[in-house]
Amino acid sequence: MIIDQFNTTLSGGAAIAARRLHHALLKSGNTSRFWYLDHRRQSFNGDESYTSAGQLWRGRHHTVFSGLRKQIHKLKVRYALRGRPSGLEIFSSSRAYPPTQVDINKIESDIIHLHWIVKLIDYPSFFGSIPDELPIVWTLHDMNPFTGGCHHADACQKFTSICQNCPQLGRSSVQDLSRQTYEIKKKAFERKNIHIVTPSRWLESQVRESSLLGSATSIQTIHNGLDTEIFTPRDRVRARKRFGLGQSDFVIGCAAAHLTNVRKGFREFLDAYARLRHRKQCVALAMGEGETPMHESGVLLQTTGYLEKPSDVADFYSALDAFVITSKAENMPQTVVEAMACGVPTVGFAVGGIPEIVQPGRTGLLSTVGDCQGIANDIDSLIEWPERRRQMGAESRKLAVQEFDERKQLQKYLELYRQASNREVNAAPRGTAMVA
Repeated sequence: MIIDQFNTTLSGGAAIAARRLHHALLKSGNTSRFWYLDHRRQSFNGDESYTSAGQLWRGRHHTVFSGLRKQIHKLKVRYALRGRPSGLEIFSSSRAYPPTQVDINKIESDIIHLHWIVKLIDYPSFFGSIPDELPIVWTLHDMNPFTGGCHHADACQKFTSICQNCPQLGRSSVQDLSRQTYEIKKKAFERKNIHIVTPSRWLESQVRESSLLGSATSIQTIHNGLDTEIFTPRDRVRARKRFGLGQSDFVIGCAAAHLTNVRKGFREFLDAYARLRHRKQCVALAMGEGETPMHESGVLLQTTGYLEKPSDVADFYSALDAFVITSKAENMPQTVVEAMACGVPTVGFAVGGIPEIVQPGRTGLLSTVGDCQGIANDIDSLIEWPERRRQMGAESRKLAVQEFDERKQLQKYLELYRQASNREVNAAPRGTAMVA
């Protein structure tokens, strides 16, 4: 079976999840091709299974006319976004120039598998080139595919009917950018054989309520998998030495691909950390690219930078006593799953899919969104009760192995591919190594 996977980038949460599945498919003996946005048109680290999507688009070439349309579209989007409220996630258009048609007869694909496709795919030309009967599996990593452009709708429920008068635009109206994007997606999805996969039951519920994808051919939750033999409790003494941490410190950690992302709530993390200044042994460590925002209390935390190798990431988690996630909106954060697999309990806000795995008193502790004092109190309780913390860590590891092992994820996707395509798939693993 030939599976063609599409994801805009090679880094970040969606990319990591997509790449793990890609390598699991290769190991199982199936043909998986990974298409991504790379203007250099080069393969990834010499791995020919990764290819710039620019080589795929049929008849794609830049002309004066297409370049002019692209510039006009950019100006239109900028105008619509000008003056939008601060602190919001990105707002994405459904258009890309030049068009992105696929010659299915040429590539002989059995399954089109979409992941996070912002700026990679032009909805009208891409979906228009896909035969109606060809299965499209779409793993959603946020809400963007079924909204008029936002990636997290917050309190807005317009995606359940029709997007317009968008509260996330600087200039909103009945025919604003969200309405235009909504209509483009609606037309692109008509009659398509789309199978939706979500990593969390929370996101699945949002899809089912949406007017754009609620009537998809199938909708189900399949957790993102990871290698629980790499993400496992590692030598804490060595891990702490690596990151310059004291062996007697109580270490809390936070992580994201980009530490400057407002939605990830690092200002709230610092607020909670500042409330623990009476705990002299409590230190904080952050993993990710960029610098964390300044806090008025003056509290500082160490950063590891962005860690690429899975073993390095597992070392980060193994150095922690507790993982803290103060995101304002989430789907099913892989950082939490990775921390749990490494035997670390989680303290965080009860948002999105987090309560599905952070079970208060069993695998961690939860507070309402924005309650930084609640986060500080929960961390304080873990400092005060080490035996409780160790038990939560053991339960976290147990749940991660039960629910997120990549072999279980692979089998669920193979069954979906088989049902969607009415073709047999190869489920026998081979010797190709899986990577993150």
